[in-house]
Amino acid sequence: MIFPSEGTPFAALHGSSEGRWPRICELATAVPQQLALLSMHTSPLAQPGRSRDAGGMNVYIHALAQALGKRGNTVDIFTRWTDPTLPQIIALAPRVRLIHIAAGPVATVPKDHLLPLTADFARGIAGFVGEAHYTAIHSHYWLSGVAGLTLAHQWQVPHLAMFHTLARVKEHAQPGVAEPPLRGAWEERIMWGSDGVVVATPDERTQIARFYGAPPERLHVIPCGVDMTRFTPGDRARARTQLADRLHLGTGPVLLAVGRLDPLKGADLLVQMLPQLTAGAHLVLLGGDETDAERAHLRARATELGAATRIRFVDAAPQDQLPAYYRAADLLVVASHYESFGMVAVEALACGTPVVAARVGGLPYIVQDGRNGALVPQRTPAAFAHTLNALLADPQGLASLAGRARASVVRFGWANVAAKVNALKCSMAKPAFPESALAE
Repeated sequence: MIFPSEGTPFAALHGSSEGRWPRICELATAVPQQLALLSMHTSPLAQPGRSRDAGGMNVYIHALAQALGKRGNTVDIFTRWTDPTLPQIIALAPRVRLIHIAAGPVATVPKDHLLPLTADFARGIAGFVGEAHYTAIHSHYWLSGVAGLTLAHQWQVPHLAMFHTLARVKEHAQPGVAEPPLRGAWEERIMWGSDGVVVATPDERTQIARFYGAPPERLHVIPCGVDMTRFTPGDRARARTQLADRLHLGTGPVLLAVGRLDPLKGADLLVQMLPQLTAGAHLVLLGGDETDAERAHLRARATELGAATRIRFVDAAPQDQLPAYYRAADLLVVASHYESFGMVAVEALACGTPVVAARVGGLPYIVQDGRNGALVPQRTPAAFAHTLNALLADPQGLASLAGRARASVVRFGWANVAAKVNALKCSMAKPAFPESALAE
C-alpha cells in the first residue's frame, strides 16, 4: 500500500475511499500524538466574560486540551505573553502545557493590532520548539491561523484550523459593524491553505461556504463541548434561595443571561424587553464588571425605561461558579445577533435549565424548540417577551422542558468531542507505523 505523503491535501485524503485508509485511522487513533494548539490573542486561562477577548473559545481550548491529554496525547498550547509576572511554561494537566511566547511587547495589545505580530509569534514558537516534533497544529481564531500556516509549512505537519467567529458572518449579522480590513481575506486564505477546518455546527459550515466559497469537504462539523461532571442540575431550590437573597430578587421568576458585554451578544435587546416582562420577573446579567462601559450604558437604558429595579448586574464568574447561577434560573436567555455555537446554552441545559434563544447561527443545533427550550423567530424585544411570558405562565410545561434539558446535551461531553478531534487529526497525518501493522 502507498501511504499519502505529508504534503497531500486533506481533501484528497478525506475524499478517498480507496484501500484501507479508515483502518489506518482506526489504528492511528490509539497512537499518542504531539499536538501544538495555537491561541495567539487570548489565553485559555483568561476569565470568560470579563473582556471582549475572553469567552467560550477560552473554555473550549482549555477543556479540549485536557480531554486530548487524557487520551494519551501530549498537548502544548501556545499563546502570546502579555504578563511578565507569569512564568513562560505552566502545567495545566498531565501532558498538557500552556506556553507563553513573546511577540511584540510583553503587555496587552488590542487584537485588531496583532496581525503585524503574527510573524514574531510564529518565529517565537519555532525558536522555543527547536528540534522537537509535533504531529499536527490546531489553530484557533484567524490570527493563530496566520501563524499556523507558517509553522505547518516549516515543520511539514498538518494544520487544522478553527475560527470560532468569522468576519464576513459577523458583518452580515450586524450591518454597519466593520471588522479589520484584512481579516476576511486572511480567513479565506487559511481555509484554503490549511489541511482542514473544524466548524461547530452545520450552520457554520453553510455560512463559510456562502461567504468564503470554501468546499464542503474541507469543513468538518465537530461541536464544542461541555463538562458534564461540573454542569449538573444539583440542588436547584437551594441555588435559587441563595441567589435571591444575595441579589434581593424576591420570589418571582429569574431569567439569566451569561456572556461578555459585547453588542454582538444582544444584551441591549434584553434590557429593552424588561418593561414587557410578566410582573415579578427579574433579569440577571452575568458578565463584565463595574469598569465596563457597556454595563453603564445598559444600566442607564434600564433606568430610562423605568425598569432599573428589574435587572441585576453580576461580574463575570469563573467556570466553577457558573453552575449555581444556571441552577438558580428559570430560563437562560440568549439574544445574540449571531452565535457560531452557543456554549452557555449547552452549560445551562446540562444543569437542567431550559434555554430561550434567538433563531440564529448554531443555536438551533442546541436548542430544540418545544423540547429543551424555545427559539424566538424574530430578534425583537416584543418577540422575546412574548415567548418568555408564555413559558413562565405554564409551570408544568416549563418543568417538562427542564426535565429533558440535560439528556439533550449528553452528546456534547468533552470525551466525545475529543475523540472526534483526535480522529480528524489522525486522518490528516501520515501513520507512524508500517503497512504490515494492517495485516489481517
